[in-house]
Amino acid sequence: MKMKVRSLITMSLVAGSLMMVSCGDEKKEKNEEVSHEEHEMNDHSKGMHAEETMEAETAKFSDEAVQQAFDEYLAVKDALVRTDASASRKSAQNLQNTLKQTQPEVAEIASKIVATEDVNKQRELFSELTAAMEPILKEAISSGKIYKQFCPMAFEGKGDYWYSSSEEIRNPYFGDKMLKCGRVDETIM
Repeated sequence: MKMKVRSLITMSLVAGSLMMVSCGDEKKEKNEEVSHEEHEMNDHSKGMHAEETMEAETAKFSDEAVQQAFDEYLAVKDALVRTDASASRKSAQNLQNTLKQTQPEVAEIASKIVATEDVNKQRELFSELTAAMEPILKEAISSGKIYKQFCPMAFEGKGDYWYSSSEEIRNPYFGDKMLKCGRVDETIM
């Protein structure tokens, strides 16, 4: 009996270690320390800190419609990070409306997100949306930075990308289950 318990504990430790290695990065310990400190702050100061960070790192685009589309794309991503299917649908509807005249193919992907209440299906469609947004964003960025981020664990270990206005990882494919799983693969300027 003791041997079975030891084996189970050992296997659990190995599995946990593998998960941290495959999903972690060098900044993981630092991020966990920051996360602990953030929990100790009150909501007001956290909100102000987040707004200041977003203002400092916001990308600007030569085309106003692309600027609005990127902002709405980020709103979809943030809703998926929170695992909020309703907010994701609403933000995708805004994105669809913005792009229906100039980028109908991308607007069609956004409409598919609007059409489903299943957050896992929304995440699959968000992957398509990310791929479709890449050339639009790269062609129109005029200042600031966009971070192309990657989670190796997404979609049963196949991995996938998303865009962010911050280097900080907030994973839309897993939400709070694996919030910090990922890495920055490219900085677009």
